[in-house]
Amino acid sequence: MKRHRDESVAFSAVFGLPAEVGMRMAADALSLGLSTAYTRARSGEFPCPLRKVGCRYVVRLTDLMRALGIQDVRVHYDDFEAGARIASGRSDTWH
Repeated sequence: MKRHRDESVAFSAVFGLPAEVGMRMAADALSLGLSTAYTRARSGEFPCPLRKVGCRYVVRLTDLMRALGIQDVRVHYDDFEAGARIASGRSDTWH
């Protein structure tokens, strides 16, 4: 009998990516120099929404991915487990 799960998780969570990143990582991902990134942040022209925490800016990973054109899709556990089986050389099915 095949296991069935309806639960899913965001692709970024599967790989343990952080929920938020700092300005340096966001600027690097967007191919911006750090000075340019801060200038755009102060003028409201940064390519994705920012949040100020104390004296630093943070960007939600989902917003950064969206700005880069990367979709943070939902991954179903059955698909994730099947991919792990295939990657390990086992292609057996659930019994």
